[in-house]
Amino acid sequence: VAVSAAAAALRGHDEPKASAPAPTITRPEPPTLHELLRRTDIIGFVVYSDHDCRLHSLLLPGMEDDVVREEGGSAVIHCRFDAAGGRILEEGEQMSPDRSTIARCRAGTIEVRGADNRIVARSIRGCPPAWRPDGRLTHPRDGAILEDGRALFTARELRRAARLHPNVARVGAGIPIFAHATDLAWLDENHLVATLEIFVQGVEPQNLAVLFDGKAVVGLATNRGRGLGNWTVSAAGSYAASEDGTIVSRDGGSTDPPQNLPDGRAVAFSPDERWLAYATNASVYLIGTPRNSEPGRIIRVPVPAQDLVWEDVSRATRVAGLGTG
Repeated sequence: VAVSAAAAALRGHDEPKASAPAPTITRPEPPTLHELLRRTDIIGFVVYSDHDCRLHSLLLPGMEDDVVREEGGSAVIHCRFDAAGGRILEEGEQMSPDRSTIARCRAGTIEVRGADNRIVARSIRGCPPAWRPDGRLTHPRDGAILEDGRALFTARELRRAARLHPNVARVGAGIPIFAHATDLAWLDENHLVATLEIFVQGVEPQNLAVLFDGKAVVGLATNRGRGLGNWTVSAAGSYAASEDGTIVSRDGGSTDPPQNLPDGRAVAFSPDERWLAYATNASVYLIGTPRNSEPGRIIRVPVPAQDLVWEDVSRATRVAGLGTG
């Protein structure tokens, strides 16, 4: 009996102890798009056009999407558009700061019409138009930039700015350069961003964005892949963005668009200037601006858009309800 008890004791000593169950690791579910937009405080009211050119109203962060309709119930149709003063504008229309007139290019001539009656008040040779914040109309013509019939920037001054392009800077002084503005946008009363198309013999045509503070050049931006233009200015005038996603800051800095994004069709700043909405045929990408705590961050919103504007929530009702105005 003693031997049997000793053997049993030894067997018990050698047997492995039962292991404790492995802890269960619970991975948190990724946030939904609605939750992500809410957490990052992305708010506002986006009006965009879909593949069929129907306008939609998209409320953020809730992602509440509705087709914008006329009073009779039919969808409002605009492939490309803008919005200002609580109304939808046709592509290329620019509303004056006091919202009394609208300027638009037609066959190389600017037509200035009444915002309410659409009667042509005057015609100006040269395109495209850009309203200065004080209500004066500026535009390119014959290699210069004019304001109320006088040269705001002469052809010589634009050629001098064009020589700042890295691919043109070493061109000899005796080699002629031609430069003309193809697009303009005012950030405030003194800061103007102008896209210059530059021609030099023996050099491929170049594209340069120049930021002027008065007459002084305070910023430059280039993009080898696509031309810069169709500028959109943020609500407070801190930034201007080209439709390719390039951002020019009022302090003279510039930010290239993120790499590997599909070609964009339109851009719009959030009302707080922290995000740039970059629209493609498949999605809208929200890109963190220099004002964002995470500049360059990208949030994809699965909304295929041809064009878009981003309004503050407090102004949403007016924009959505007016149709074509």
